[in-house]
Amino acid sequence: MKIKNKLIMFIVVSALALGTNSCTRETTENNTTTASFDNLQDLISGRTSSIYASLRSNALYRNSGVVTMWAGGGIDNFGGAAFFVPEFIPLYTYSYGPGTLIIEQTWTEFYIAIKQINTFIGQIESFNDVSTPEERNPALGEARFLRALLYFDMVKIWGDIPLVVNTDLTLATVREDAELANTPAEEIYLQIIEDLQFAAENAPTRVGGSQDIASREAAQVLLGKVYLQMTTTREYGGVEGGIDSNGSPVSVTERFMQASTVLGEVIDSGSFGLVPDYADVFSADNENNEEVIFAVGFDGPNNQVGSDYGDFLGRGNLRDGGGFGVLNLNIDFAFEYLRPDGITDPDGSGATIGPDNLLLAVDPTIIDAPGQRFSIPASLLGPNNFVADERWDNNVTTRDFFGLAPAARGEVVLDPLTEFNLNNASWFNWSPLKYVKPFPNPNENGDGLIDFPYLRYADVLLMQAEAYNALGRTEDARTLVNQVIERSIKPSVLAEVPEFSDPNDASTRIEYLSPTVDDVGTPDGILTAAVANNLVPTDPNDYLIPAGLSQAEMLDAILLERNKELCYEGKRKDDLIRTAKLEEVVSNLHQNSSNPGLSPQIPVMQNFNLTLHTHWPIPQREISLNPNLQQNCAYGSSAAGCFDFE
Repeated sequence: MKIKNKLIMFIVVSALALGTNSCTRETTENNTTTASFDNLQDLISGRTSSIYASLRSNALYRNSGVVTMWAGGGIDNFGGAAFFVPEFIPLYTYSYGPGTLIIEQTWTEFYIAIKQINTFIGQIESFNDVSTPEERNPALGEARFLRALLYFDMVKIWGDIPLVVNTDLTLATVREDAELANTPAEEIYLQIIEDLQFAAENAPTRVGGSQDIASREAAQVLLGKVYLQMTTTREYGGVEGGIDSNGSPVSVTERFMQASTVLGEVIDSGSFGLVPDYADVFSADNENNEEVIFAVGFDGPNNQVGSDYGDFLGRGNLRDGGGFGVLNLNIDFAFEYLRPDGITDPDGSGATIGPDNLLLAVDPTIIDAPGQRFSIPASLLGPNNFVADERWDNNVTTRDFFGLAPAARGEVVLDPLTEFNLNNASWFNWSPLKYVKPFPNPNENGDGLIDFPYLRYADVLLMQAEAYNALGRTEDARTLVNQVIERSIKPSVLAEVPEFSDPNDASTRIEYLSPTVDDVGTPDGILTAAVANNLVPTDPNDYLIPAGLSQAEMLDAILLERNKELCYEGKRKDDLIRTAKLEEVVSNLHQNSSNPGLSPQIPVMQNFNLTLHTHWPIPQREISLNPNLQQNCAYGSSAAGCFDFE
């Protein structure tokens, strides 16, 4: 069976896009939707790459998309919105509305991707009479996983949305889809569950395969995540358990049980594990590792398939200029990694804090502008040597890559004092990192190779811990969380600034000398020996979660570890909404946790409204064009009325 009329196909797919008000921010991947295929295998090999490419659309699973704009805006990972695009600022400061352009563009790109997948499913089904289920179902499983993933993020972001699942390629169907009314979120979740259950039975296996292919194991993990998110209360815009396929209510407890069952199957399979080095999870050189279960794949360097991970956080952009300065770091969050070592955040008094004067409030000898920073000895020795949690090394950087990049490329030679200061920025200028590109980076911005790990095993363990805790199995939850923590604890650290390079030789007392323009300061050989000779073993009990916590205390501990482990992976806001913590976190943001002159947190706290900001509004343009589409009641009404979450 052959799809012959390319012109009709082109018209239909164009109409699909127009039905959701296509805009310029869409994937640059070549569109093969219009191609004609003689057999099923030609179709699958010719079209599959294009449906995966839709995930790389600018507003979706690139770092510039919902990973940051929805999941990172206005919470406690970031310390302010120093966005280079003014249109992004409302997303961070909770000043967006139905007319906000980025929200409209994101909606459009979601539906373009969903309709491409629906079309692909329809094309596969057109071969039903000349193929077997065994030939069709693996590709259908992949497609239905991707559709479920897209709808899952849409229902979290908007709530009641039109459910478009038609695979018919006629213009009449396209027109019908363009005027669909909102489907209640409970019913959206039923479609997501149905798609994932099919994928879990029919998609290819992840074991021995690629991390950027939708697999049956990925479907199981996403299904567990869906069941967990369905426990969100109606006050927080959730479905509070939702309904079953018969329309009967399902309890929150039952959803926790379902999540625990499916996540337990993944854990018990033994197919996945934590990679020994946390940084390797995100490395382009270590793809298809045992921890990443599903990733959005990027195969740059070119602007059709290249990654922007690293362009926004840390090393990389404009080759290696420091991540565009898009998002500042919340210093309170950064210090969560340091607190178990006795290094605490500033209390506003200007006092020296931390073990053995490790941190200073103001040190004018190494920076012109006042600002908290590590002391000269700690900076010379390397602050990372005092911090046991290696996630701090990977997720937070004290370096100014914009200033360091020209020297790394050999364009300039830095004097010792300048280089020292660029490697030891004040706390106000610490930056989020995580996705580490080569330095210097040979590729232009948007041309990287780093995949986005949407689902990974550490997340599975932490989700199962949350489910266990909700079901009263708090000690079992503690065991799983501690597995994640233990992976990232270094075997030894510096407990204080060493007095002697060799603690057994009093003649080698160290004089810590700050670099000057002409002198490197304390020689590297002395500093290296001081680190090597003075490391002390870490005690796991100082870092692991202790026994005896209540369920509420354990939930707080789980959320903290989820933030430290999964920061900048698009999970935090969903976690806070699901656990009814978003309002508490926003109200407690430290107004000076980032440079108040660049990105104050005060507007975030002042603008936040729980009723409004557990979701984005339906875009006004969609409301205007679709007479049957209702607005979220928190944002007003439409000709068709409005929908509420109560």
